[in-house]
Order: sequence, then C-alpha cells, then structure tokens
Amino acid sequence: MQVIWYTAMSMDGRIASADADLGFLDSIGTQEGSPNEFPLFLQSLDAILVGASTLRWLLDGGHGWPHDDLPTWVATHDAALLARVGPTRARMRQVEGDLGKAFIEMEAAGHARVWLAGGGEVAGQALALDRVEEIIVTVAPTVLGAGPALFDRKALPPRRFRLAECRALGGDAARLRWVRDR
Repeated sequence: MQVIWYTAMSMDGRIASADADLGFLDSIGTQEGSPNEFPLFLQSLDAILVGASTLRWLLDGGHGWPHDDLPTWVATHDAALLARVGPTRARMRQVEGDLGKAFIEMEAAGHARVWLAGGGEVAGQALALDRVEEIIVTVAPTVLGAGPALFDRKALPPRRFRLAECRALGGDAARLRWVRDR
C-alpha cells in the first residue's frame, strides 16, 4: 500500500500558522498554462486518512468534507466529529490511538493508494510507523515562524527519501516530491 503525504507548507516547514490559519497558501499563486494537478491526484486514490484537527478546520470553515466519495479513516477520539460530517457516499471510520490499525484495515480492504490528508501530527505518526512512501509538498514563499510542522512529532526515527521532482510552481513557490528510499 502506498501512503502519500500531499500538502503545502511555508518555507520554514509549517502547514498552518500558530492560530490554524492557512492564509499563507494565497502566496502560492497560479502558474500560467499549468494544469491543476490536484484533481488528477484525487483520481489516483482509493482511500484517505485525515486527522481530527484537519477535519475540524474544514467543518468549522464551512467547507464540509469534500472527498465523500472515498473511504476515509479519521484519527480522532471524538466520535461526535464524524457525526458533524453528515451523510457521505463512502463510510467514514474512526481510528483511535495507534494508526497502525487503520493501515491494517486499509490493506485488508484492498486499498493501494492512500492520501494522508493532514495534519502534521498524523503525518508524524505515519512516518514513525514507516508507512509514508511519498511526500508531495508545495513550498509557499512565506515564513510563518510557528504552527504545526510538516511532521509534527517529537523523536521521529530517521527516514531517508529520494528527491524525485523539484520545480517552480505558481511563480515563487516550489513543488517537491520525495519517494521513500528503501
């Protein structure tokens, strides 16, 4: 099973500001003539793992859960959070504690490509379990100074990745893609 951490971050490795604001994403801009790659990425997936903070941010911001066609595992202790999502086409599953259980369930269900949709704490847990196979990150030309990190967990074991792509994106931003070096 391939787990992909696809996200954006500031130049100092933050995926949101200290007050959970994502306004820094506006500094990425758009690149003339460049296709939006995100819909193609979504079409390549068959499951999602998302953290409670990311899902809560989407719901509190009035965005809802935009990926209700994909089976989704939510890392949370708050069962009421899933109820806030409302009816979805694909069932949402709650996973508490060790994310290893979620990965085992995903593999047993035959899922091959899983999007780690946020946030940094969940990404840190997945990395500690050595389940992150690919990292696709857009680096915004902004410094935030504080906020959740790309892998927001203390005492992570070393993991080696190989740079597979590095290119300009949206003017002053950069797209980086690493794959796990095993």
